[in-house]
Amino acid sequence: MKIKTALLCSVLLAGMTGCASTEQVTLAKQSIPTHLTSVAQVTQDNDSADMDKNLHSAISAAGLEQKASLPAGTMKAANVDGLISYSDKWRWDLVMYLNSVTINLFDAKTGDLLVTGAWNNSVLHSFPDSKKVVDNLLQEMMAKVRAAEQINSASK
Repeated sequence: MKIKTALLCSVLLAGMTGCASTEQVTLAKQSIPTHLTSVAQVTQDNDSADMDKNLHSAISAAGLEQKASLPAGTMKAANVDGLISYSDKWRWDLVMYLNSVTINLFDAKTGDLLVTGAWNNSVLHSFPDSKKVVDNLLQEMMAKVRAAEQINSASK
């Protein structure tokens, strides 16, 4: 009986302390120098086909033109406005689940970081749809970029 009570208390306490995942989007530059209309993914060694597909879908949903991917380490490119990359971590608990993902968007002309978005699953994790996570994260990132672009164009 004591074990059942302790287990019940642990579950209730975990629920009250928050099992929710977290998302943070940070605009690195308040002044966005160009209107972003096109991006290219800078591939990383650990990228997966599934997450690449999720990112490409999110890029399209954000209304951005996607150009051909570029090799790891690319910091500048002449034929696009932005360079985008991600890093993700997956864990195992009966099935694989997304533990965290970070997306970075850089100015392709200068190599400067424009915005970063990070999503982290909770300790008492869920089994999120990684496509929805990436889409929501990129939508929030682009909302901040678009707001900064409007401020920048209004001040000119």
